[in-house]
Amino acid sequence: MQKWRVIRNSTYDGCMNMAIDEAIMKAYKEEKIDPTIRFYTWKPACISIGYFQKMEEEIDINVCKELGVDFVRRTTGGRAVLHDNELTYSIVVGEKNPLMYGGIMQTYRYISEGLANGLKMSGIDVDPLTRADKDINNGKSSVCFNSKSHYEISINNKKVVGSAQTRKEGIILQHGSIVLDFNVDKLISIMKIDESKKEKLKKITVKKATGIENELGKKVDINTLEKNIIKGLEQHFNIEIYEDELSDYEIEIAKQLYEKYSNDNWNKKR
Repeated sequence: MQKWRVIRNSTYDGCMNMAIDEAIMKAYKEEKIDPTIRFYTWKPACISIGYFQKMEEEIDINVCKELGVDFVRRTTGGRAVLHDNELTYSIVVGEKNPLMYGGIMQTYRYISEGLANGLKMSGIDVDPLTRADKDINNGKSSVCFNSKSHYEISINNKKVVGSAQTRKEGIILQHGSIVLDFNVDKLISIMKIDESKKEKLKKITVKKATGIENELGKKVDINTLEKNIIKGLEQHFNIEIYEDELSDYEIEIAKQLYEKYSNDNWNKKR
C-alpha cells in the first residue's frame, strides 16, 4: 500500500501558496518526499489567473487594490479564479505512479472521484461526474467557474470545485478550489470587461457556478470538511495517509520562489 503525506490547512497569501505548490513539486522530483496532498486557504483574498492568460486583459488590477484582493499567475492552465471563502487542495505525484495511469482526463476523473467521496462523507450530495459538453468548454469567458471541464464536481448542475493541472519533468501538480461561499459580485467586479456586460456575465455565472454553502443554505465547518476529504481520498486511492509538515528544504525553496510569484515579470509576462 502506498504511503502519501497530507499537509493540513494553513493560510498564506497567494504568492506563497503558489510558491509552496512548486516547492513540493521540486522536492518530490528529487525524491525527498512522498506523494503529497496539501490543503490551504488564502489571506488576503486573491484572484489567480491561468498560465496562458494575460493578466492586464483579464483583471482590473485597480479594483483588486481597492478591494484588498491580491493577484497571482498560476503555473497551471485554466481561467481566473477568486480565492476567498474556500478550501483549496493540491496534489503532487509522479506521472508514472500506478494510481495516475491513463492520461490527463483519467487523472482528473480519479482525483475528482476521491474528492466527491469526501464531500459525500460530509453529507454533501454532488452530481454524477461526467464529461463536459463541447459547447460549455468553447465559451470565451475568462472566469473559471463559468466553464465546467471534464469530471469537475457540481451540485444542482452548478460547479463547486474548479481544478487545474500541470505536468513538468514527470511530476503532476493538480490544485483546485473547493468553494464554500461563492461571491459572484466580488468576482465580476474584478474582471476587466465593459460595465454594460457585467450584469449579463453575472447572470450567466450564477447559473453555472455556486458554493457548497450557497446550495446547502448553511455554514460548513472547514476542518470537518477537510478531514472527510482526506478520508475520501484515502479510501478511493486505497493508500495510507499520514500527517506531516513542510520540510525545511521545501520552506527554503518556497521562500526563494516567492520572489518569482510576487514579481510583475511573472504575473504580467504575457
